[in-house]
Amino acid sequence: MTTVSASVREYLRAPFWAYRPLSTLARRTLIAVVAATLILDSLFRATNVDATNVASAVATTSLTLAVAVFAWRPPVATVALICMIIAASIVGVATSLLTAAAILGLVAFTCSAALTAVYAFAWCIWLFVAITNPQSGFQPLGGVVIALLSVLSLVIGLTIRQQFERAKTLAMQLEATEREVAEQLRHERDLIADELHDIVAHEITIVALHAAVLERTEDTQTRSQSQTAIRDAAVQALSDIRRVLGMVRGEENLWPERVPSPDSLEGALTTAVRELRDAGIDVEVNVPDELRLPNAPLLALIRVIRESATNVLKHATGARSVQIALYVEHDWVHLRISDDSPLAQTAGLPSSGYGIVRLRERFRVFGGTFEAGHRPEGWVVTAALPLSD
Repeated sequence: MTTVSASVREYLRAPFWAYRPLSTLARRTLIAVVAATLILDSLFRATNVDATNVASAVATTSLTLAVAVFAWRPPVATVALICMIIAASIVGVATSLLTAAAILGLVAFTCSAALTAVYAFAWCIWLFVAITNPQSGFQPLGGVVIALLSVLSLVIGLTIRQQFERAKTLAMQLEATEREVAEQLRHERDLIADELHDIVAHEITIVALHAAVLERTEDTQTRSQSQTAIRDAAVQALSDIRRVLGMVRGEENLWPERVPSPDSLEGALTTAVRELRDAGIDVEVNVPDELRLPNAPLLALIRVIRESATNVLKHATGARSVQIALYVEHDWVHLRISDDSPLAQTAGLPSSGYGIVRLRERFRVFGGTFEAGHRPEGWVVTAALPLSD
């Protein structure tokens, strides 16, 4: 009902010269009908010795030609019809009243409410003149029948217009819904890809590196530590995979504020420090004793810590020390992770660069900054996020 009311209000408020163009099929059909009408009317007048007078013929032909203009400019056609109706009223011709009544529906469908009202008013004057003029030979009962037909034509035209408006509105709503669904699907795919990247890039990296350690060492303690690390990483990977599968099945909401963080900030730092130290890298951590962060910055920083620790293990095999610094300044939280790795020593594991790209996009969305690159002192990652909206 609301949609119908809005459509009616829009129709009533439309500019005087506004119009709805006919479709290609409707234009072709209209032109064919007009052409057939002109040919049949000409043949009828040529073969009928009792044909009507010249004024009636001119009125009929003018009306038919004006209808053809609806194929291109309905307002121009309606104005031409109004002029023809006024001329017919003055001359006293009444032979085309029925055709003009039928055209009222076409005017209502294509033109504005104001122009339709002007046409209907002119047609009513023509009908009144025809009924009251004794020389026209027009009977009052015939006038009533034509008036009812004109009302029926008007109702049909407005109904068809309303259905077209409704179909247009529904099509726009459907298009907007499809865009929204596509955006939501893209967003959910990105979230799932983020989760899978964390699993593959982090846990599997741990497994691969410690599996390589098992191949190169015979030290019992080192082998035990590597086996423990492999087991813990595999268990964590299975847990994360189950969580991602739950997201795919719709058991968990995928919006960022509801995606459960894989760890607390302290837990993420502890895990990163342990994994780096297990790889023989010294780690220095500087974090305030009391630090409370909103969920969005907290989750983003945890991802940076996990991604940076993974990248050190994968690409910085020459690193001997890592520094992690976290501090708050002027309502911004800053994180800096650096190592002393040489430029070209890596663990030989494949890299897609996906993690860095996604982190940069995430920080840009949150209004923060993210930079990662190799400097003279080693690989450096800097990230900053505002603590307020």
